[in-house]
Amino acid sequence: MILKNINSTKTTFSQFDLLGSDEVAISTAFAYLLSFDRDCYFRFLKFLGVSSKNTENNYFRSSVVTEKKRDEGRTDIELIQDDKYHIVVECKINKGKALKQRTQYLSAFNGNAKKKVLCFLTQERDTSKEIPKEVIVINSSWLDIIELYNSKLFIEKPIVIEFLKFTTKNYKMRELKEILVQEIGDQTEVIRFEKYNLYRRYQQFGAPIYFAPHFSRGLENRPTGISNLSKILGILSFKPNEVDNFRNDLESFSNDQNQIKNWIKGIKLKGKLDTKKNEDIIHTYYFLDYPITFKSPLRKDGGIKKGRGKNWIAAMIPPNRCVTFEEFIRHIPELNQ
Repeated sequence: MILKNINSTKTTFSQFDLLGSDEVAISTAFAYLLSFDRDCYFRFLKFLGVSSKNTENNYFRSSVVTEKKRDEGRTDIELIQDDKYHIVVECKINKGKALKQRTQYLSAFNGNAKKKVLCFLTQERDTSKEIPKEVIVINSSWLDIIELYNSKLFIEKPIVIEFLKFTTKNYKMRELKEILVQEIGDQTEVIRFEKYNLYRRYQQFGAPIYFAPHFSRGLENRPTGISNLSKILGILSFKPNEVDNFRNDLESFSNDQNQIKNWIKGIKLKGKLDTKKNEDIIHTYYFLDYPITFKSPLRKDGGIKKGRGKNWIAAMIPPNRCVTFEEFIRHIPELNQ
């Protein structure tokens, strides 16, 4: 592992990257986040439906444990506070399924805990919930965790940014079948997409599997609307002048050296918005496969009717607007004539 390349001022790896990229690594990273930052800890409790005030005393009296050996097996993460609650978190990646563990740990909980929660975090979104033997069983996903901390309150914290970058980059969270739809209104960004198969934005987190640019009205030689759909092969966040340090990551996204060279050219492409100050700002880059093109562009919901754009797009498109495949297909003109 090369931690620092020649002609770079420091490593691009974080403390989380050094853990590796297996289930133990991601569970350890998440447990560290919860044990390092009080706000993150209590936000997760709230997500699980566990009522506990975010106070220094409550945090002081709680414990975060990883890889605990029990008669029932080895748990990934446990969160405990006196007799208030006992939470067991089991972590899975890729196609890992939590089957045996659904009943395996039911007898492992502290008997005097008022709230007992068994949470499974996987790469497939599943919002089902069970309550066997007084234990609340919650099925959730790493995508939910990414969204949980992808807000202004949390992404101002360096530790949260490093954790979100780690999960998004190393685990390629793309099991949720969503299409990211974003507005492109700058001619340079049109070129970056069309010529270099690249989409750039200020730092964001989350990992949809497809990208569909909505071209704004007034762009040169461009019809308004969505004319293309591209598969997202990888997502990275870094400063534009740091691209050479991420060559290995690009090679993990594609075996096509020409495509990789094209991406690098697209990152280095500069337009009117690329000032010297902009070079020191972290951007998120979506590395795209060759796009498919529609004969007629997909349009926003028009008019002023209340509820327009529900599950779709209308007026101003928000920063992380994702739509489902089903909804996207419903709006393709040539498939709905």
